[in-house]
Amino acid sequence: MPGTRRALFVDWGGTLALTENNRTVVDAAGHPSAHAERRRHAGAPSVSASHVCFIASNQARISRGEISLGEVYRRFAWADAQLGGPFTDWRLCPHGDEHGCGCRKPRPGMFLELADLHGVDLRASTHVGDSERDRRGAASAGIGTFVWARDFFGWVG
Repeated sequence: MPGTRRALFVDWGGTLALTENNRTVVDAAGHPSAHAERRRHAGAPSVSASHVCFIASNQARISRGEISLGEVYRRFAWADAQLGGPFTDWRLCPHGDEHGCGCRKPRPGMFLELADLHGVDLRASTHVGDSERDRRGAASAGIGTFVWARDFFGWVG
């Protein structure tokens, strides 16, 4: 049975952590940028007390040995604290495409796990991301709305 809560799922790399064109919410090390206060697009959903908010992120750099799982979680937690604690929970997939993992976007595993754990109605929820893989992942999980990061954060260019 689907949950009743609405959720905002947010991608990490390229969405929250982006270092090109001064369009960052947090930098690649997880530090809030000067642009973190950019306004949301008028049509983008907002988060209220009745919503939950999650990070859902592919992190193949872990399986390649470029970064540790602990360091990625530290960055998520630090950014969450610096942004005022909007995130209820987070999930990542540490695998590359070659592993065939069910949690790696565009597969729905991360979204389904978070939805089940937190009583989320995926059809009433939104995913914010920067890639076609994010958009397809939202669709495969049955998330009702996908919003491009540039629109959600009001980036120009």
